[in-house]
Amino acid sequence: MSIVDKTRIVEQLTRELNSYPKSLRRIAMYIIDNPAEFGMKSIRDSATATGVSTNTLVRLAQKLGFESYNQLRAPFRAALTTNASNASTNQWINELYDRGGIEQIRADTVTSVIGNVTEALRQNEAEVIDEAADLILKAKSVYLMGTRAPYTLVHYLNYVGRMALPNLIVAPGHANSPVDEILNVEEDDLVLAVSITPFSRETIEACKIAKSRGAKLILMSDSTANSLPLKPDITLIAPVGTPRNFDGFVGFDSFVGFFALSEWLLTAVVEKGAPDTKQRIQRFNQYRKETNVFWKS
Repeated sequence: MSIVDKTRIVEQLTRELNSYPKSLRRIAMYIIDNPAEFGMKSIRDSATATGVSTNTLVRLAQKLGFESYNQLRAPFRAALTTNASNASTNQWINELYDRGGIEQIRADTVTSVIGNVTEALRQNEAEVIDEAADLILKAKSVYLMGTRAPYTLVHYLNYVGRMALPNLIVAPGHANSPVDEILNVEEDDLVLAVSITPFSRETIEACKIAKSRGAKLILMSDSTANSLPLKPDITLIAPVGTPRNFDGFVGFDSFVGFFALSEWLLTAVVEKGAPDTKQRIQRFNQYRKETNVFWKS
């Protein structure tokens, strides 16, 4: 099995999604949005994650031309192995699994991190990142919006991005709702929103307000299917799956894919920006040195 096989399956599921009955459509959406996580899960874990029976998973596998669930999962698992960049890494991961216990948890974490980062950088086309960078550079103001867990990523984008872009606005600001901040948005502004499943109601309402006022919307999310109703101008997808389950509850989300995607986007913005963009970054770093921001031993 190869990455090509995995891509073919995802493309087929996306193409046929609306023709599936509800239970099969639920599984298909899960695979489309969480390919790395699907590659790590047993049939029982996938059934729990999607709320269907194991027989339904087998039925989807057979519908796609596979004899079993494991055959359907194989190309997704193979892609995770491919993501582990070289033979020595693969050997190390296998050794960790053999040791069991806490080492197995480390192996699961390594596989998840490598898989999520690689998927985030692979499934978003370079042309889309290029277009997103252009929209950011053309905007009068760029609103960075996210609540709850994505709030951390929003502040990372602001902390790093403000060196190149003085027009960044974090929404929500302290003690505010995203809706409070977005009431000032205009049609020549842009909103970069971060939201993961289940989507925050405040973030969704703020996105709707921004779109109604003619602003551009870039949405960073873990779900293509759930993003469609918002009609974003650009959607950037990153997986958040982790391999650990706790009493049927999927453990904390992994944001390494989002951070990798953010680094790619910010680098594109700096590279495509006017000459004064890089000069602004240099001045920013020079001010830090002159004001003794960094401790010296």
